[in-house]
Amino acid sequence: GFEVSAIQMFNLDRSQAKEFHEVYEGVVRPNEFTAMVDQLCSGPCIAMECRKADGAVAALRTLAGPADVEIAQALRPSTLRARFGDVQSKGCCGVHCTDLPEDGPLEVQYFFSILNNM
Repeated sequence: GFEVSAIQMFNLDRSQAKEFHEVYEGVVRPNEFTAMVDQLCSGPCIAMECRKADGAVAALRTLAGPADVEIAQALRPSTLRARFGDVQSKGCCGVHCTDLPEDGPLEVQYFFSILNNM
């Protein structure tokens, strides 16, 4: 039920990955923040803008599953994080999706406007 309205592959350097995840710095444990940054700049990243007529963020978060891969595998084994996340690393959950509907446009702007103009 999603429409992919933008998609592009990026290779982020460490400073770009830190900038993208800066809202989590000080919120998650330092080692988890480092793992999140490491994961985002470890190789190609595919950014997508997904739209849905109603409740896109909630629907995408349901599809993604719990951020903790071990919990996702135990409780929601068909979710993206359960299938593609790495239990050994808290930062390697397989997929990032925005936490709040108001953050979605900012994250889309980061990839499709800011990074595209660098």
